[in-house]
Amino acid sequence: MTSALARLRDLPEAFTFAGFCKLTRLSNKAAAVCLTRWKEKGLVEAAGERARLYFNKLKCNEVDGSLRTAALLFEYPSAMLCGESVLHAAGWITQIPARLSVAVISRPSYVSLYGFDIHGRPLSWFKKVHPAVDPSPDKRIYGLRTLPTPLALADLYADPKGWHPDADDLDIPQEEVASVGAAATLLGVELPAPLGHKITEGSSHIRLAEMPVR
Repeated sequence: MTSALARLRDLPEAFTFAGFCKLTRLSNKAAAVCLTRWKEKGLVEAAGERARLYFNKLKCNEVDGSLRTAALLFEYPSAMLCGESVLHAAGWITQIPARLSVAVISRPSYVSLYGFDIHGRPLSWFKKVHPAVDPSPDKRIYGLRTLPTPLALADLYADPKGWHPDADDLDIPQEEVASVGAAATLLGVELPAPLGHKITEGSSHIRLAEMPVR
Protein backbone atom coordinates (compact mmCIF):
# COMPACT_ATOMS: atom_id res chain seq x y z
CA MET A 1 0.00 0.00 0.00
CA THR A 2 2.87 2.35 0.84
CA SER A 3 4.47 1.94 -2.59
CA ALA A 4 1.06 2.42 -4.22
CA LEU A 5 0.52 5.67 -2.31
CA ALA A 6 4.01 6.80 -3.29
CA ARG A 7 3.09 6.25 -6.93
CA LEU A 8 -0.13 8.19 -6.47
CA ARG A 9 1.69 11.09 -4.83
CA ASP A 10 3.89 11.34 -7.91
CA LEU A 11 0.84 11.84 -10.13
CA PRO A 12 -0.72 15.27 -10.80
CA GLU A 13 -4.23 16.31 -9.79
CA ALA A 14 -5.57 14.97 -13.09
CA PHE A 15 -3.95 12.26 -15.18
CA THR A 16 -4.66 9.91 -18.05
CA PHE A 17 -4.51 6.15 -18.16
CA ALA A 18 -1.71 6.34 -20.74
CA GLY A 19 0.25 8.77 -18.55
CA PHE A 20 -0.18 6.49 -15.54
CA CYS A 21 1.12 3.48 -17.49
CA LYS A 22 4.13 5.47 -18.71
CA LEU A 23 5.02 6.76 -15.25
CA THR A 24 4.58 3.44 -13.43
CA ARG A 25 5.78 1.22 -16.30
CA LEU A 26 2.87 -1.10 -15.59
CA SER A 27 1.16 -3.11 -18.30
CA ASN A 28 -2.31 -1.97 -19.34
CA LYS A 29 -3.86 -4.88 -17.46
CA ALA A 30 -1.91 -4.27 -14.26
CA ALA A 31 -2.59 -0.54 -14.44
CA ALA A 32 -6.34 -1.14 -14.86
CA VAL A 33 -6.37 -3.41 -11.79
CA CYS A 34 -4.44 -0.85 -9.75
CA LEU A 35 -6.76 2.03 -10.73
CA THR A 36 -9.85 -0.06 -10.01
CA ARG A 37 -8.55 -0.74 -6.50
CA TRP A 38 -7.78 2.93 -5.97
CA LYS A 39 -11.28 3.90 -7.10
CA GLU A 40 -12.80 1.43 -4.64
CA LYS A 41 -10.72 2.96 -1.84
CA GLY A 42 -11.66 6.52 -2.86
CA LEU A 43 -8.09 7.43 -3.75
CA VAL A 44 -8.90 8.34 -7.35
CA GLU A 45 -12.06 9.39 -9.16
CA ALA A 46 -12.83 8.75 -12.82
CA ALA A 47 -13.82 11.79 -14.91
CA GLY A 48 -16.55 9.77 -16.60
CA GLU A 49 -18.05 6.31 -16.89
CA ARG A 50 -15.78 5.18 -19.73
CA ALA A 51 -13.26 8.01 -19.59
CA ARG A 52 -9.61 7.13 -19.17
CA LEU A 53 -9.10 10.34 -17.22
CA TYR A 54 -8.72 10.34 -13.46
CA PHE A 55 -8.55 12.79 -10.57
CA ASN A 56 -5.99 12.22 -7.83
CA LYS A 57 -7.87 12.53 -4.51
CA LEU A 58 -4.59 12.73 -2.60
CA LYS A 59 -3.88 16.00 -4.38
CA CYS A 60 -7.45 17.33 -4.50
CA ASN A 61 -9.92 16.18 -1.88
CA GLU A 62 -12.79 17.79 -3.79
CA VAL A 63 -12.82 17.81 -7.59
CA ASP A 64 -13.74 21.36 -8.56
CA GLY A 65 -15.16 22.75 -11.79
CA SER A 66 -11.80 23.86 -13.14
CA LEU A 67 -10.42 20.31 -12.99
CA ARG A 68 -13.53 18.91 -14.69
CA THR A 69 -13.24 21.57 -17.38
CA ALA A 70 -9.57 20.69 -17.89
CA ALA A 71 -10.55 17.02 -18.31
CA LEU A 72 -13.27 18.02 -20.76
CA LEU A 73 -10.87 20.09 -22.87
CA PHE A 74 -8.31 17.29 -22.84
CA GLU A 75 -10.87 14.86 -24.27
CA TYR A 76 -12.64 17.45 -26.45
CA PRO A 77 -10.37 20.40 -27.35
CA SER A 78 -13.18 21.86 -29.48
CA ALA A 79 -15.64 22.03 -26.55
CA MET A 80 -17.81 25.15 -26.44
CA LEU A 81 -20.54 26.06 -23.96
CA CYS A 82 -23.92 25.97 -25.68
CA GLY A 83 -27.65 25.48 -25.21
CA GLU A 84 -29.49 26.11 -21.96
CA SER A 85 -26.21 26.61 -20.08
CA VAL A 86 -25.55 29.75 -22.11
CA LEU A 87 -29.15 30.95 -21.76
CA HIS A 88 -29.05 30.56 -17.99
CA ALA A 89 -25.65 32.27 -17.67
CA ALA A 90 -27.02 35.22 -19.68
CA GLY A 91 -30.20 35.42 -17.60
CA TRP A 92 -32.53 34.49 -20.48
CA ILE A 93 -33.98 31.56 -18.52
CA THR A 94 -34.29 30.97 -14.78
CA GLN A 95 -34.23 27.16 -14.88
CA ILE A 96 -30.84 25.89 -13.68
CA PRO A 97 -29.46 23.12 -15.94
CA ALA A 98 -28.40 19.95 -14.12
CA ARG A 99 -25.26 19.67 -16.28
CA LEU A 100 -23.27 21.98 -18.54
CA SER A 101 -24.17 21.65 -22.21
CA VAL A 102 -21.18 21.68 -24.53
CA ALA A 103 -20.87 21.39 -28.29
CA VAL A 104 -17.95 19.34 -29.67
CA ILE A 105 -16.85 18.34 -33.15
CA SER A 106 -18.80 15.24 -34.16
CA ARG A 107 -17.12 11.85 -33.86
CA PRO A 108 -18.33 8.23 -34.26
CA SER A 109 -18.63 7.76 -30.49
CA TYR A 110 -18.39 9.96 -27.43
CA VAL A 111 -16.81 9.62 -24.02
CA SER A 112 -19.27 10.72 -21.35
CA LEU A 113 -17.90 12.98 -18.62
CA TYR A 114 -19.62 13.65 -15.31
CA GLY A 115 -21.14 17.12 -15.15
CA PHE A 116 -21.46 17.63 -18.91
CA ASP A 117 -23.98 16.97 -21.65
CA ILE A 118 -21.99 16.37 -24.85
CA HIS A 119 -23.57 17.47 -28.15
CA GLY A 120 -21.83 16.58 -31.41
CA ARG A 121 -21.81 19.25 -34.11
CA PRO A 122 -20.33 18.96 -37.62
CA LEU A 123 -17.23 20.92 -38.53
CA SER A 124 -19.37 23.04 -40.87
CA TRP A 125 -21.37 24.21 -37.82
CA PHE A 126 -18.17 25.29 -36.03
CA LYS A 127 -17.07 27.20 -39.13
CA LYS A 128 -20.41 29.01 -39.24
CA VAL A 129 -20.36 30.14 -35.63
CA HIS A 130 -16.60 30.75 -35.36
CA PRO A 131 -16.65 34.44 -36.39
CA ALA A 132 -19.19 35.22 -33.66
CA VAL A 133 -17.36 33.48 -30.81
CA ASP A 134 -15.16 35.75 -28.71
CA PRO A 135 -11.89 33.88 -28.01
CA SER A 136 -10.83 36.23 -25.18
CA PRO A 137 -10.13 34.35 -21.93
CA ASP A 138 -12.14 36.91 -19.93
CA LYS A 139 -15.20 36.17 -22.07
CA ARG A 140 -15.19 32.47 -21.19
CA ILE A 141 -17.88 31.02 -18.95
CA TYR A 142 -16.94 28.17 -16.62
CA GLY A 143 -13.55 28.25 -18.36
CA LEU A 144 -15.05 27.46 -21.78
CA ARG A 145 -15.41 29.35 -25.03
CA THR A 146 -19.05 30.28 -25.24
CA LEU A 147 -21.58 30.41 -28.04
CA PRO A 148 -23.22 33.87 -28.19
CA THR A 149 -26.62 33.72 -26.50
CA PRO A 150 -28.73 34.34 -29.65
CA LEU A 151 -26.89 31.52 -31.44
CA ALA A 152 -27.25 29.25 -28.42
CA LEU A 153 -31.02 29.77 -28.50
CA ALA A 154 -31.32 29.21 -32.25
CA ASP A 155 -29.15 26.10 -32.00
CA LEU A 156 -31.49 24.59 -29.41
CA TYR A 157 -34.37 24.77 -31.87
CA ALA A 158 -32.18 23.22 -34.58
CA ASP A 159 -32.22 19.91 -32.71
CA PRO A 160 -35.69 18.33 -33.06
CA LYS A 161 -34.95 15.89 -30.21
CA GLY A 162 -33.46 18.47 -27.86
CA TRP A 163 -34.97 20.65 -25.15
CA HIS A 164 -36.86 23.65 -26.51
CA PRO A 165 -37.63 26.53 -24.15
CA ASP A 166 -41.16 27.89 -24.17
CA ALA A 167 -41.28 31.37 -25.72
CA ASP A 168 -43.10 32.72 -22.65
CA ASP A 169 -40.28 31.54 -20.38
CA LEU A 170 -37.60 33.44 -22.31
CA ASP A 171 -36.44 36.83 -21.10
CA ILE A 172 -34.75 38.17 -24.24
CA PRO A 173 -33.33 41.70 -23.89
CA GLN A 174 -34.85 44.09 -26.40
CA GLU A 175 -31.45 44.87 -27.91
CA GLU A 176 -30.87 41.15 -28.62
CA VAL A 177 -34.19 40.42 -30.35
CA ALA A 178 -32.93 41.11 -33.86
CA SER A 179 -29.80 39.05 -33.18
CA VAL A 180 -31.94 35.99 -32.42
CA GLY A 181 -33.57 36.29 -35.84
CA ALA A 182 -30.17 36.69 -37.50
CA ALA A 183 -28.83 33.66 -35.62
CA ALA A 184 -31.78 31.55 -36.78
CA THR A 185 -31.11 32.64 -40.36
CA LEU A 186 -27.40 31.81 -40.06
CA LEU A 187 -28.12 28.29 -38.79
CA GLY A 188 -31.08 27.74 -41.14
CA VAL A 189 -33.45 27.27 -38.20
CA GLU A 190 -37.19 27.90 -38.24
CA LEU A 191 -38.18 29.32 -34.88
CA PRO A 192 -41.49 28.21 -33.31
CA ALA A 193 -44.38 30.50 -34.24
CA PRO A 194 -44.79 32.22 -30.83
CA LEU A 195 -41.09 33.08 -30.67
CA GLY A 196 -41.02 34.05 -34.36
CA HIS A 197 -43.85 36.52 -33.76
CA LYS A 198 -42.02 37.94 -30.75
CA ILE A 199 -38.86 38.39 -32.85
CA THR A 200 -40.80 40.07 -35.67
CA GLU A 201 -42.62 42.42 -33.29
CA GLY A 202 -39.44 43.22 -31.38
CA SER A 203 -37.53 43.98 -34.56
CA SER A 204 -40.34 46.29 -35.70
CA HIS A 205 -40.23 48.15 -32.40
CA ILE A 206 -36.46 48.58 -32.76
CA ARG A 207 -36.81 49.96 -36.29
CA LEU A 208 -39.51 52.41 -35.13
CA ALA A 209 -37.37 53.54 -32.24
CA GLU A 210 -34.50 54.24 -34.60
CA MET A 211 -36.62 56.42 -36.90
CA PRO A 212 -35.81 60.15 -36.57
CA VAL A 213 -38.47 62.33 -34.98
CA ARG A 214 -39.59 65.08 -37.34
